[in-house]
Amino acid sequence: MTTTPPKSTSKSLLLPLCLSALFLSACATQGVPADTPSARPAPVASTAQVADLAALQQELRTALGSIDGAEIVAAPSAAELHLRIPVSNGFGSGSAELRPALTRALESLLPAFVRHPEAALHIVGHTDSIGSEMHNLQLSIKRGEAVMEYLRSGGVALDRMSADGKGEAEPIADNAQESGRTRNRRVEIFVRPKD
Repeated sequence: MTTTPPKSTSKSLLLPLCLSALFLSACATQGVPADTPSARPAPVASTAQVADLAALQQELRTALGSIDGAEIVAAPSAAELHLRIPVSNGFGSGSAELRPALTRALESLLPAFVRHPEAALHIVGHTDSIGSEMHNLQLSIKRGEAVMEYLRSGGVALDRMSADGKGEAEPIADNAQESGRTRNRRVEIFVRPKD
């Protein structure tokens, strides 16, 4: 003869099962963080937004011409720009305080950013691999936030910007060489149409 458990027992068994299923489904959707350029779906932009971005790109290309080593690199879609600004002299060692070399670079970009309020900016700091991974991650976040604050103080609306840091996780050159470490110390600005 089988007996059914009291209702309170079946409910108490159901809750852990539901929580386990929820946890597993959350784990299954993880992988590349959603804020990394390769994981973001390409933005869908109107023709006008792409035209605005093209005008902004031309202004930024002119401004970047005065910044040694700065460049606009290939972006995943026509609705996004990817600026790479070297900061080997932009911050003091282990510091998030902007030095004159970086403030001059940002000053040259600022007018274009202010003239195009339709553009959203995502600022990402990067470091080389010297020091601990955690320290580099924290430092890169502080540096991204420092650049964002500088742009905000120059007239770019805060609701158009976000900041992050990747530490040493996304090198673009070999960290075993000083020349590679210099290239890896950088700030990247992703520009896309504001939602």
